Amino acid sequence: MTISFVLFMALETARRIDMATAERTKDEIADAVADLGAAMGKKAEEYSLWNDAVDHLVVGYDPVWANANVGPYAERLWGLDRSYAWNGRDGLIYASKDGALRDDLDAATSEAADLRPVLAAARATGKPVSGIVHIGQIPFVFGARVIEYETGHAPLPPNPDRPVQVFMTRLDSELAKLASSRRIADLHVAAADGPALMEVVSLPLESIAGQRFGVLTWTPEQPGHTLVRETAPYAGGFALALLALLFLFKRVLQRLKRQEPLRLSEARLAQAQGVAKLAYTVHLPDDLVEVSANFRELVGVDPNGLNPTGSVGGAERLTVGQHLDRVVPEQRPDVQDAYRRAWAENARFDIEYRVTRPNGDHLDLQEVGEPFHDAGGLVLGLITAIQDVTARRRAEETIRHQANYDALTGLPNRPLFYDRLRQALRRAARDRTCMALLFIDLNRFKWVNDTLGHQTGDVLLREAAHRMAACVRGSETIARIGGDEFTVILSQVGDRAEAETVARRLLESLGEPFHIAGQTLHISASIGVTFAPEQGTDPELLVKNADVAMYQAKRQGTANWTFYDPAMDADALDHLQMENLLHDAVAKGQLALFLQPVVEVGSGLLAGAQAEVRWNHPDRGLLPPIDFLHLAEANGLILQIGAWLLDAGCRQLAGWPDRGAAALRLTVPVSTLQLKHSGFGDQVTGCLARHGASPDRLILELPEAAMLAPSAEMTRTMQSLRTLGVTFSVGGFGTGYASLGHLRRLPVEFLKIDQGILQDMIRNPANQETVRAIVALARSMDLTVIAEGVETGEQHLLAEEVRCGFAQGAFLGRPIPAEAFDPASKPAFGPVTAASAGGRGESLCPVGDGES
Repeated sequence: MTISFVLFMALETARRIDMATAERTKDEIADAVADLGAAMGKKAEEYSLWNDAVDHLVVGYDPVWANANVGPYAERLWGLDRSYAWNGRDGLIYASKDGALRDDLDAATSEAADLRPVLAAARATGKPVSGIVHIGQIPFVFGARVIEYETGHAPLPPNPDRPVQVFMTRLDSELAKLASSRRIADLHVAAADGPALMEVVSLPLESIAGQRFGVLTWTPEQPGHTLVRETAPYAGGFALALLALLFLFKRVLQRLKRQEPLRLSEARLAQAQGVAKLAYTVHLPDDLVEVSANFRELVGVDPNGLNPTGSVGGAERLTVGQHLDRVVPEQRPDVQDAYRRAWAENARFDIEYRVTRPNGDHLDLQEVGEPFHDAGGLVLGLITAIQDVTARRRAEETIRHQANYDALTGLPNRPLFYDRLRQALRRAARDRTCMALLFIDLNRFKWVNDTLGHQTGDVLLREAAHRMAACVRGSETIARIGGDEFTVILSQVGDRAEAETVARRLLESLGEPFHIAGQTLHISASIGVTFAPEQGTDPELLVKNADVAMYQAKRQGTANWTFYDPAMDADALDHLQMENLLHDAVAKGQLALFLQPVVEVGSGLLAGAQAEVRWNHPDRGLLPPIDFLHLAEANGLILQIGAWLLDAGCRQLAGWPDRGAAALRLTVPVSTLQLKHSGFGDQVTGCLARHGASPDRLILELPEAAMLAPSAEMTRTMQSLRTLGVTFSVGGFGTGYASLGHLRRLPVEFLKIDQGILQDMIRNPANQETVRAIVALARSMDLTVIAEGVETGEQHLLAEEVRCGFAQGAFLGRPIPAEAFDPASKPAFGPVTAASAGGRGESLCPVGDGES
């Protein structure tokens, strides 16, 4: 009976041990699953209640900012799987997966349909919600919250369906971490309708919609069963011994029950400290501090170097001085003062400071502490928790820098510029001084982008910004506020001469050649200058004034600066009105075709004509190209105007054979934008076919800039048109941006020498040999040279002396309306002679006079 009783008691005790262990494990797992949801809710709270998140997600979506700061960044930071954000109309703002924005928005929208209960719960509470939700067959732990401004910011407009942001991680991956950390065997989710399980080893799971979708099951620990199994072979021999030890066994069991929760609690605390990079210290009297092992690992300290007074319970003791030696010197007094006040005032403290590791790296730490007391309330010391917040600090600094500085040049961006401008205006008002604002626009930058590509343009912008920054004092502000637009704030200027000195220094710096990607580039700048408080104290008004002055400087030529004058506002308004009218010029038939004769230099015979577009302005009458084509280039209308000019030229060319001038050629200028347009080749062939014009009589004139970096598509288009019979010329050669070597890339037959070269030869006869060499080299490349802008007989004679094949200009015939141009007219002169080149004189080509 005794043995049976002992065996019964042993088995019953084993069963109760197993059940108690299983119950504790179940409670721990239930708490851990609840903690998963609570943690995700806190993550949603942190990233949804943020002013920048509202501005860059809801008010105006910025994918680059979202990828670097919100959902994808949170996924990379916390190891999450997915994140979503919806607007107030349930439209998907973004979806990200594995730390990057998704481009399969249709699939993401389909998945997001399963998250409707999450949106409803978040909007109903207005607080963070968390739980479990399915996408398809996959369960996820989620945290969600309505996106809204922080306290103190103007709220979004009223909208019952508010925007929501959701962070998610797969339930199975979180369960795997849970099983590993707590050493729980076979922890998984079983089907809800599966075979019945022991209640102590299972936990029902419900989704956010309140539907039970599965049961969390695991294999429970069975210490009692193991004990019985191992002692069973010796049951007979040890029955009496078991009876004698029964009382002792119960005592031990009770102790284990008391120690098990403590052991699990300590294990969870140690794991949590390791995951969060937490450490602790205990400040004791007699100038001593106990530091945890995590502190030594965090700060990177050899325990042998911090152990003058031994260790207690695994915590090393050191002096307060040794502890503070790790803090950077400039923050050491603040930390020491925080400890002293907390001890003296019996108060809690929260400080952040930087420490130096032995390898020279720096860590940013946050330390939170409060006093602990004896039974009588006497302060016995301080206990603190220390967390590594280096990653958070760096992220904050990165976000702050990205929000205030231009990513390409590193200069202050538009928001920071306006902030500093307001500060400068307040300082000028307080000190009763004058300040100046310079608005800088780079000339020819758009041409660099269009011809050499945006990568070269970016390098040029960085180099230009570096040069300009070197031209101003470190205390002044230079900012990039647009593509190629910069501003300089001169906080204190005595008179206009100081601002003029800075403007001249900037122009000289930018006037030096830029050597980029094997190219030598020449650019310049136009600068507008305004002063405060003389010309305004409102930041927006000052920027507008400087911008208007800059455009005035641009109209006066390259590399200029201009001081703002109120009269310029009228000019700016006129410029805008003219641009608006130009939009309707083609549709309303206000464009007119003019032709200028091209003459063979040696014989004086008419060889063809140069096409030119004029605008019959409704108020100003007939305007030459120089008055409006720059506007068309800037706003893209050059494509429509160029298409009109090409069609009108082909119509004119088609009629010449019937008038006895089948041998004449017509030159039609085209812009770089036209050449780069994908349908330009079809446009040319369509015009020729539509009017029945001969392709070999058409010459398309390229700007010199088109030769520098022709795209592959542009080259193929030109080769195709050349095969058809169309020929090409390059106009304005010699302005300093291209060389004859560039001509080998394109099928060019004619080369036009810029009129400035002939004028320079008249002023400096020594330069004639250089021009002769250029012409000779061009002829060796089978290029026919045309002298353009011939305005005097002397220039005409000089063109013949350097062996130019053809010439055009006011001396030989001014541009006239196409209907007045007679292609069959015979010139009234033979080859030019020195006697006939005695001055400007009248036109020698009997095709009539027109406006130059």
